[in-house]
Amino acid sequence: MPGGRRTSRLARRWPAIRARGMRRFVVVRGLLVWGGGMFALMAVLMWSKFGFGNPRFELLIGVAAVLCAFGGTAWAAITWILNERIYRALPPAEEQE
Repeated sequence: MPGGRRTSRLARRWPAIRARGMRRFVVVRGLLVWGGGMFALMAVLMWSKFGFGNPRFELLIGVAAVLCAFGGTAWAAITWILNERIYRALPPAEEQE
């Protein structure tokens, strides 16, 4: 079965994640983890390329913050929707064994 290990992992972990709700998933995994991680990486890369002395550094950081927040939110929402589809398509736990 293609993706067998991934779907079995989803079947084990998704109910607990799902119970906490989509809003928490989007905020924690999307905004904080994905968006925050990308923002930190982008800030370091911009600092190493342009330096703090660049007159547009604040603008670049502001744009990066907005884009990373939007990207993290979109990533989490899409991930939630796709995981829900996969989880609903899985057979019940009794039938998997």
